Amino acid sequence: MSLRESCWKFQLSLRFLFVLTAVFALMLAPPIQRSLLQKRGRAWVESQNGHVTFAHKYDAASGFYKHDSQFPAPSWLVGIFGVDFFDSVDAVVLDNMEVVDLSPLTNFRELRSLGIMIEIDDKLDFRPLAELKKLENLHLAYTDISAERLGEIRELLDWVTVTAANHPEN
Repeated sequence: MSLRESCWKFQLSLRFLFVLTAVFALMLAPPIQRSLLQKRGRAWVESQNGHVTFAHKYDAASGFYKHDSQFPAPSWLVGIFGVDFFDSVDAVVLDNMEVVDLSPLTNFRELRSLGIMIEIDDKLDFRPLAELKKLENLHLAYTDISAERLGEIRELLDWVTVTAANHPEN
């Protein structure tokens, strides 16, 4: 084999390596972006002294959370990539500080359940929740929300079961 042939094979394998690296990077981009957004959302919930529950703890068959369930990835991988890479936030509870902004919740693309159990700003904008297409339940307690405002929220989030502790079910 001549030097020219060796260089050609090296160029070909180097080109293949670049293409393979680019394909691998494109495959990892969506889960990395989702995990970074979710991490930002969890930081906001933590700043509100709220709580998150991850999807692996939810048992769809029973409709309850199993808090002793096994995490879906080995701890050494979680240590490298972070919890947000392997699991999505299923539920958020805000129950410690007055809620004045809901837009940071849009970082949870897989959010299924939201509980707001504290005072809310009278002008709180619920429109960001319309971006959460997987949201199924919104529970409001201790919010002193009016029946009219509750109706507006139910209309805005017509696919979501919206309940309020101070209003009977419709």
